[in-house]
Amino acid sequence: MSFSNRVFLPVVALFSLAFLVACGSGSHSPVPPPSGGFSNTDFKGTYTFSVLGADANGTFAMAGSLTACGCTQGTISGGNVDLVDSGSSAPNSTISNSSTYEITQDGRGKANLTITPTAGGTVGVVLDFVLTSSSHGLIIRFDDNGTGSGTIDSQPTPVTQSSLANAYAFSLAGSDTANNPLSAEGAFTLDSSGNIAASPAGIEDVNYNVAISSQLALTGGITVGSGTAPGTAALTATGYDLTFDVYAIDNTHLKIIESDGKAVLVGDVFTQPSASIPSGNLVFTVAGADYSQNPAVPFVAGGIVSSDGASQLSSGAEDINEGGVVDGGTSPATPASFNGTFVASPSGSGRFLVSLTGFAGGSTFAAYPSTGGILIMQIDTGLGAGITAGVAMKQNGTSLDSSQGYGLNLTGMDLSSGGELDEIAQFQTTSGAFTNGLIDVNDGGPESPANFGGSYSVGANGVGSATNLTNGLQSMFFYVVDNQTAVFISTDPSGDQMSVGAFQEQSTPSTANAAVAEQHLAMVRSVLRSRPAQKGHQTPLGH
Repeated sequence: MSFSNRVFLPVVALFSLAFLVACGSGSHSPVPPPSGGFSNTDFKGTYTFSVLGADANGTFAMAGSLTACGCTQGTISGGNVDLVDSGSSAPNSTISNSSTYEITQDGRGKANLTITPTAGGTVGVVLDFVLTSSSHGLIIRFDDNGTGSGTIDSQPTPVTQSSLANAYAFSLAGSDTANNPLSAEGAFTLDSSGNIAASPAGIEDVNYNVAISSQLALTGGITVGSGTAPGTAALTATGYDLTFDVYAIDNTHLKIIESDGKAVLVGDVFTQPSASIPSGNLVFTVAGADYSQNPAVPFVAGGIVSSDGASQLSSGAEDINEGGVVDGGTSPATPASFNGTFVASPSGSGRFLVSLTGFAGGSTFAAYPSTGGILIMQIDTGLGAGITAGVAMKQNGTSLDSSQGYGLNLTGMDLSSGGELDEIAQFQTTSGAFTNGLIDVNDGGPESPANFGGSYSVGANGVGSATNLTNGLQSMFFYVVDNQTAVFISTDPSGDQMSVGAFQEQSTPSTANAAVAEQHLAMVRSVLRSRPAQKGHQTPLGH
């Protein structure tokens, strides 16, 4: 397949997935881990993380902070974490000092957390991750009791209350307690006391199982925590009066997770230094549910589009995997063309209204630029309605570095079982191949590490494909953000897997690259996990 003439766009989406817990096992014979410069001493200090996925009750979310020793023994001295699913909520639980971790030479790691909820008892959670530097990593939950994907980042210094006096954009995803999909995005400005300012006014858009609430007035505030203990947030809009625990990375990036038991929501809050859509090419991945079909059909899509930075989106194209059918079943696979417009709406709010023509996955989106990318959520009503959300990023490069180590994470759906699928991998690049890789898969239960590799090619516009991938992911279309980062969708010929993900170059401690470490990819992943249901009116949660 040739990519030399392919051009694509930014828009976002989410999966509605279900998960049935079952034990998995691996029968692979992987090669030994490739060499690298990582060790237990490179995981040191306070790290903040979040995961969204599924367990036996449906949607599962987790967010927290832990303190790692950075010593050869691999001990975790403690921490705090929120565990929430559709059947229960355990906010501000304690991570025991009996918890441990291990980092291999190639940057792959595993943390065994012993958690004590406030109600008593203990819960064991295993996090499987790959470090892209000593300060950033991609993670999945990797035990028999659930799965999910997310990110982990070091907290360089304690975050003070006054340092949060900034403009922010946020994105939340998950479900209500009945596993009906729910997502929300918005923007607000905090004063030095953590209150949402009256001017510019806070604003929020909500897509609740395709019941849309647009441009809601948002009030409340955020209070920081101390050490690994969370702070709190109140985000109040008509029909949605919700409270959250807040785990800070720094004053530009916060993790928040709902703690009031009304729903299962987790997400990211990013600074919004400039409320504008940049000019140039924008790359994106999307995942979601198409409610124009009966029954609703899950899909993922990815691509690139050109922005003039003022109001126009042109020369867009997207690759689509809908229900396991790639690009409408065309051979060779042919991306769909689209274009669109964007306008600040309302002016000064930090929000844009994006209108698209020819885009599979929706025609109307709310978009919030941020340091974590352009956060976008579908707000269509009527026949074109669906539930989609995600992120677009400005493209700053069109090729991948060769002879480098990369970490990879994907999340999606196993179509054969109807369950949640999460994978984490580490591999090396050559001029046209992924080599010396190992991959971990949680598909109804964690599997033993397996070999990972394959061949790839990249076009002049930074759109590429990888084929003959081994174990787990079989093939992908990917979209280069810069020479160190790419996002992708799965295009498995068997049609068994639908997923989105990202891979990111590793910088070992001796050659740490801050730009790579700070590349925020949390919202690239799919963010709703309950199986697509038919749309309908939903009762607001603020009661």
